Amino acid sequence: MPQDSERPEPNFDPFPPGQNRRSTVTEVDVEDLGNMLRRAFVGTNVKFTIDCDEPPTIGGNSTAPAPLHYFAASIAF
Repeated sequence: MPQDSERPEPNFDPFPPGQNRRSTVTEVDVEDLGNMLRRAFVGTNVKFTIDCDEPPTIGGNSTAPAPLHYFAASIAF
């Protein structure tokens, strides 16, 4: 884990100097693991892994949250 002195300072300015907008790019790769189970690799510099599945009533195994659960949780953040 980086020391506090190695971490970049947060930028609270609404726009970088000389610019009037910001943009971000998020890369996502998804693997189909079969039976409604999917694994996503999200991020550009650091890859986070997200699994999702569906309940048995629609062909999954409930081994991970359903996509709608992730969507609902994202609203809370």
